[in-house]
Amino acid sequence: MSDLLMYFHRDERGATATEYALLIVFIALAVAVGANVLGAGVSNLFNSIGNQLSGITPTLPSPIP
Repeated sequence: MSDLLMYFHRDERGATATEYALLIVFIALAVAVGANVLGAGVSNLFNSIGNQLSGITPTLPSPIP
């Protein structure tokens, strides 16, 4: 029985798996936050460009007589 308890005490596979799981969660969180911030910035950029382009009125050349 003592050997079995010592085996479980020395076994670190569960701890390693937990560390990897936490690492994956933190990376996924960083990617999600980055995508959210970047997406908002790109959206604002295209809205600004669209607003500037909508204020331009094209002038057509006069027809040749």
